[in-house]
Parts: sequence; C-alpha cells; structure tokens
Amino acid sequence: MRVLFVVVGLQETGTVFRLADRMSRDGQHVVFLFTGDSRRHAADPELMKSLHFAEGIYVLKGYGGFRVSLSDLAEGVEAIDYDGWGGLLEACDRIVSWT
Repeated sequence: MRVLFVVVGLQETGTVFRLADRMSRDGQHVVFLFTGDSRRHAADPELMKSLHFAEGIYVLKGYGGFRVSLSDLAEGVEAIDYDGWGGLLEACDRIVSWT
C-alpha cells in the first residue's frame, strides 16, 4: 500500500516523520509532499537524509510565497506543480494530511 503524507506546516516535533518511518518498516510505501510553510523542510539536507525510507519526497511549487528557492532544495527532493500533486493523489492508496 502506498501512503502519501501531505505535510503543510513547519514541524517542531518529529512525530509525522517517526510515524511514516514506522509505517515504512511495517511494509507501507511512503511518499512525502511538503506544501505551505513545511516547504522549508525540503531545504534541510539532514532531515531529508533521515527520510531515506521514503519512495519519494516532493515539494509543491507555485503555492503562495515560496520561502526557499528551488535551487536550495535538498538532494532527492523534486518540485512538482498542481498536476503533479494530482498524480500523487491518484497513485497513492491512502492520504495522511499533517498540519
């Protein structure tokens, strides 16, 4: 089963990331999409490396005031538009929205 974690706000705790890791270890295929203020996480190389278990890590571009440059994204993070988001929604069996 493929699970999409849509992370909207900046995360002060690692709860969502620990939950996703546990689900991955239980056989779920995890994908992240960072939107809103959480897009700043996509420029944190250490955090992105800790999400090595994820099948994909994406950031939504063109969503309000983008606070990190696309060139600042950590390695392995892909910027997608609304069509790409729609494709992720179609490709995943479950959606977890985390604010």
